[in-house]
Amino acid sequence: MKTFFIICLSLISTLTSAKDYSSLYKKLDQSVVVIYAATDLQHLENNKAVKTKTNSLGTGSIINDEGLILTAAHVVNDADELTVDVPERGHFKAKVLASYAPADIALIKIISKYDDFKYIQIADSDKTTIGEEVFIIGTPYGLSHTLTVGHLSGRRIHPGSDKLKLEFLQTDAAINQGNSGGPMFNQSGELIGVVSYIQTQSGGNEGLGFAASSNLVKQMLIELPTIWFGTKFTTLPSGIAAALNIPQKSGLLIERVTKQSFADAVGLQGGIVQAKIEGQSLVLGGDVVLAVGPHTITGEPLVFEQIANYIKDVKAGQRIEFTVMRKGHIIKLSAAKPNTQIKLI
Repeated sequence: MKTFFIICLSLISTLTSAKDYSSLYKKLDQSVVVIYAATDLQHLENNKAVKTKTNSLGTGSIINDEGLILTAAHVVNDADELTVDVPERGHFKAKVLASYAPADIALIKIISKYDDFKYIQIADSDKTTIGEEVFIIGTPYGLSHTLTVGHLSGRRIHPGSDKLKLEFLQTDAAINQGNSGGPMFNQSGELIGVVSYIQTQSGGNEGLGFAASSNLVKQMLIELPTIWFGTKFTTLPSGIAAALNIPQKSGLLIERVTKQSFADAVGLQGGIVQAKIEGQSLVLGGDVVLAVGPHTITGEPLVFEQIANYIKDVKAGQRIEFTVMRKGHIIKLSAAKPNTQIKLI
């Protein structure tokens, strides 16, 4: 009899837990959005510039009533136009406010006058322990608002610039293409991570998914938000720099500039000529950045840390100067640093 009673209690506990997730899903799903990203591309074909457009999608989480959204950097960084589908509210245009590519996290904002969006609470990710159950809402392969459940499998630290440690939360919850940027929740329905990537040999989910921790997100996007540059670039090695007649041993080849980004405000220009030099695929014809502020591009990691610190120290409204080589001429470009201060409530 005692054994039967214990089994009954166990079953009741399991059913209650399942019911709780159903209730949490209904509540939280209203703040999970589908992000549609459109990118304009150009390439040279028969000596003519041909324009094409690509489309992709991802997931995001609304984190305040004015429509601030957390997502993955790779979902939005190259997008010239963003459209967000908010449950029961419809489609809205959005813009990128901040991005930190090394951690694959970005902050975007819905363009509207509404201040009543339902939003998700951000938790202290340190308080969720390995083995606890977590769940994810996302858009795998375009199947919007899909719930998957798993466990926090581990914490993985990746080295970052300026001695910053990038923490990713590992999970066995199913993650696939389209989940990128979506929320990872703890059992209380609080956001503890932003879905980033999977490790796979098959191309699909194999139980090795990773999300940038919410504490990393708060540090890099909310407390000290990073400028969204909106460029695709390649750091030129000395051999290629010499072949392109660059007057120094390295530089940043600008291959593409995203509309309405900081690089666009600076006036940087991308290229349209696809080429392969020393086995490396490049898009030529764009600007080559030789220096940012007082720091010359050498290709060495230390210089990029110095540039990151320099930009961080520039106050909002002050201009950031770029020394650029364009069509054989060295020119100066600049733009005022945008105000990236974020207010959640």
